[in-house]
Amino acid sequence: MQITELEPKKVFYYFSELAKIPHGSGSTRQIEQYCLDFAEKRGLEAYRDEYGNVMIFKDATEGYEQSAPVILQGHLDMVCEKLPNCTKDMDREGIDIIVDGEILRADGTTLGGDDAIAAAFILALLDSDNIPHPPIEGLLTIDEETGLRGAHALDASRLRGRRLINIDSEEEGVLTVSCAGASRVSCEIPVDTITADGIAKEITIGGFLGGHSGIDINKNRKNAIKVLGELLYELNGSVHIQIASISAGGRLNVITPSAQAIVCVAKNEEDEFDKIISVFDAELKKECATAEPDSYVSAQTVSLPELCADYDSTDRMIFALMQSPSGVRAMNADIPNLVQTSSNPGEAVFDGGALRLNFMIRSNADADKVSLVKTVKSFVEYAGGTIQLGDDYPAWEYLPDSSLRDTMAAAYEEMYGEKPIITSIHAGLECGILTEKLPGADMVSIGPTMWNVHTPEERLDIKSCGRVWKYLLQVLKMLK
Repeated sequence: MQITELEPKKVFYYFSELAKIPHGSGSTRQIEQYCLDFAEKRGLEAYRDEYGNVMIFKDATEGYEQSAPVILQGHLDMVCEKLPNCTKDMDREGIDIIVDGEILRADGTTLGGDDAIAAAFILALLDSDNIPHPPIEGLLTIDEETGLRGAHALDASRLRGRRLINIDSEEEGVLTVSCAGASRVSCEIPVDTITADGIAKEITIGGFLGGHSGIDINKNRKNAIKVLGELLYELNGSVHIQIASISAGGRLNVITPSAQAIVCVAKNEEDEFDKIISVFDAELKKECATAEPDSYVSAQTVSLPELCADYDSTDRMIFALMQSPSGVRAMNADIPNLVQTSSNPGEAVFDGGALRLNFMIRSNADADKVSLVKTVKSFVEYAGGTIQLGDDYPAWEYLPDSSLRDTMAAAYEEMYGEKPIITSIHAGLECGILTEKLPGADMVSIGPTMWNVHTPEERLDIKSCGRVWKYLLQVLKMLK
């Protein structure tokens, strides 16, 4: 079956059209223009602010002329990840979608359901002529995946609505009404280099599932940066290694699935080095046999680089990797099974001169977020380095009285015959920033079921999309 044959047809038509357009974070100009052209062809008012966020406006249908506007919001950018053997250039080529039974997936890459499904819902609604609804303000932000930068830069002066439905959640039946805030922390530790000697070994760590550094952080998935630190520590305790390079990660909202490093070791210690690698690999495979069965560590001899870190700098880099906080740091005391505070080391790079470590620190409590930033600052400074705070966004706090939440809960119960789950998530949504841009706004986040977003294993539930679409239409019908 082709995607355009799926129901609801307009939703999946626009999803497939958007998938044809490369739209990784930082490269959304083409998809922005697609949305503006869409509006122009249909005679709809549209606006793109200076940053690139797109707004499209549609008048109320008959009987809803006096109703307050509703903002439908999602983001246009996606995380671009692919399998090692995938040759697609995601900066220039669209996504190849595969209909696999009752799910959608992509051929070797992330699918981009996060958050093209929101844009598809919004465009399908704006293109309708038989759906009852209040005035609609479609808000499509950009660069959400790289620090919610579009929302930060949004010119909200044209938005009149103070009821906002965010379509960026990933579990049907859940109404999300608050979320974590986050800080991006960049660290740099100076490294002294010397002429390389001995033999060079390239270490590769991989096969981990990775995943979303907020939503999946409680699944105890391995972070390759931490595993690399553990392996280097093990090696350094038995043989004399000097680090020549480190390359791991690059996206702070992705649990790092693989890492590489080149180290120099004395020729007479090669056998011991290889033995440690073999033992570590066997132990890792045993530990991860159930959860991440494809995990592995390997090492091969490569050409000797010109330079490597001296012994003291190697020790300090290993210390920093070992001290880097990774995973869940605290659980919420009030909401069962909700992560309160976490850290994800999303990038580690050493290519001469300095080790660069970058973290995504999340918390539903601002005080905990600040405390964890101080933890990172303390060990980085001890290792002789410095930190810099990057993108920072506030938590979206729970609103005790919410008429939108009440209406959406009632609509859900009417359609599904049961109550929805009303909860908070340990991930960043643009709602926290948008509450500052739209004072007094009442917001709820929804979405169809997706799995393994931010990875090439991303999946989108087709039937869930159909149900959530009907649910959204029911909500709009009730927002008179």
